[in-house]
Amino acid sequence: MAVGVPTAQYLTCPRCKVRRLFENVDGGTQFRCAGCEWFFTLSTQAPTNTTNAARSAGATTLPVASGGASFTSGMLSLVDTGANAEVVQATATGSATSVPVTALAKAHNSAVAIGQLLVSATYGGVGVGDAVPNAPGWGF
Repeated sequence: MAVGVPTAQYLTCPRCKVRRLFENVDGGTQFRCAGCEWFFTLSTQAPTNTTNAARSAGATTLPVASGGASFTSGMLSLVDTGANAEVVQATATGSATSVPVTALAKAHNSAVAIGQLLVSATYGGVGVGDAVPNAPGWGF
């Protein structure tokens, strides 16, 4: 049975401060919040690791050489980068060599990066706060 590739993901928006649908806009790591419509890039933060075996779509574990226990139950993680990136959630605390996760939507090769999910505004710099006002009703 083929697993569909998600084009959206529910995440907590750093701007809205609530759980929102994030729509993928580039087939990889760039998403747009369906609430405030800001663009966000998904990346990783500690803990990070690298897989040591390939995985097919539908697999529910990520094999690592060591350090799998750093990934705890409920933690959102980004697997892979670019067009093959996807967000998974740890379903239990990992063991030394394996991280149990929700079913993978995409197949992944060995030696791909994994790490705790970091959601950051895609565009930043001086004056960006002036260019895009706060969400209506938030008053900050």
